[in-house]
Amino acid sequence: MVLATHSTHHETGEFLAPLGPEVLTLAAMLAQRAAQAPGALAFADGSEALSYGRLQEEAGTLAGGLARLGVRRQDRVALLLPAGLDFLRAFFALQRLAAIPCAFDPQAPPETAARRAARIRPRLVLTAETLADVPRETPPPLNGGEEDVAFLQPTSGTSGEPRSAVILQRNALASLRAAREMLGAGPRDVLVSWVPPWHDLGLLRFVLGPVYFGAPCHLVPPAIRTLPLWLRTASEVRATLLGAPDFAWRLATRLVDPEGLDLSSLRCATNGGEPVRRSTIAGFEERFGVPGVLRPGYGLAEATLGVTALRPGEPLRVDDRGNVSCGRPLPGVEVRIAEEGGGVGEILVRGPAVFAGYLEAESAEALRGGWLHTGDVGRLDADGHLYVLGRRRALLKRGGAPLAPRELEEAAGSVPGVRLAAAVGLPPAGDGATEEIAIAVEADPDSTAALPQLAAEVAAAVGTAAGFAPDRVVVLAPRTLPRTANGKIRHPVLRRELIEGDLERRGAVLFSARRSPA
Repeated sequence: MVLATHSTHHETGEFLAPLGPEVLTLAAMLAQRAAQAPGALAFADGSEALSYGRLQEEAGTLAGGLARLGVRRQDRVALLLPAGLDFLRAFFALQRLAAIPCAFDPQAPPETAARRAARIRPRLVLTAETLADVPRETPPPLNGGEEDVAFLQPTSGTSGEPRSAVILQRNALASLRAAREMLGAGPRDVLVSWVPPWHDLGLLRFVLGPVYFGAPCHLVPPAIRTLPLWLRTASEVRATLLGAPDFAWRLATRLVDPEGLDLSSLRCATNGGEPVRRSTIAGFEERFGVPGVLRPGYGLAEATLGVTALRPGEPLRVDDRGNVSCGRPLPGVEVRIAEEGGGVGEILVRGPAVFAGYLEAESAEALRGGWLHTGDVGRLDADGHLYVLGRRRALLKRGGAPLAPRELEEAAGSVPGVRLAAAVGLPPAGDGATEEIAIAVEADPDSTAALPQLAAEVAAAVGTAAGFAPDRVVVLAPRTLPRTANGKIRHPVLRRELIEGDLERRGAVLFSARRSPA
């Protein structure tokens, strides 16, 4: 990849001031940046770049063409576009019209993508092909207000089919404002994006965040094979801010050679989107020589991304069960625990960034008594740091106490020859009263370990870490664990497939072993 040389506002002398409370919409956010510093770099994608002025101009003429095709204020539009500059043009064009974009993974199977897009009942579906056919017309005036819907954010779908979280303009701006304060982000920062924009982290942090912060962002195609390019780009452009789910940092530690990379410019790299592992943080920071940079956080689509985060400079906290602190609430966010005993319970969130509800489903279960009921379980320590155990439906039970799957999965994942691990509880066998604990692991295709030996080593590693051996270890073929489009393990689906024998029927099980009765 050849990176073009792009002028930043520091080099052009243009000044980007912090955006104030008078900016009420995402369209107005871009318009103000374009007025402040039209020539400053906004986004770069390899050898092509967009300044704020050019992005405003191209999004404007595209908005004129979309209006010619009948797109009006608060019409829903499905985006099936690859990550890149065209996505940005389309997203901001729809913001100018006060229309409602909803982004989906364009690489999903066609029937899946069509089904997901149809669920939002869109006025228009934009793909790479249809976008090219949209005429470019005179830009329409800015439209919309803070109570308009800014976009629909698909949820992760760990427990079933993703739903569409309704995010208002004021929710989005509140989230961006809190992120800026938490990160201390501003025009001297440089971001490099790897997370896809149909993921809430990708959209809020690396599409909208750079414009709100006034900081340039370099885009890297989101794929496992581009992890080396992501870190190489970060090294070359002297990135200061990165972000990705835990699995990406974990894979980067395994797959990316640090030789020739200099990540010393990084001041914060957020880690969230799934349970954070201490071993991931330690491994990445040691391999790339960036101590104290990986910052755990917790968020969800219904909260317009951010809920809590460990701030830059704060020491990492890990409890006696190995659970990593996801930090304290972001500015303006309140968190409490609906305690169910021992200080552990459902995580509840309140604040200006909490969503307005779901498009397709009843929202009363999620929004009750002024609080967002997240469905996640955790606890707060005396200093207000949040420890997330996981989804309520995914928690294991042993001796009547909840157990985070992460505790077992991290131990199993440390065994050589294991590509990915997941822990679930199964109905007790025979007359047993306690659920069985099963560990499913994907075998690394490059491993030469015998499958019975691999299963035995997984059981031993879990026994050492947790103090008890799993009742069952199942070795699966690569890429057969059920996961969401964002890479999260779908624990309820795995549990059902193990109970009903679906994994065996589709040939995914390579080896299975049960613990011998004591």
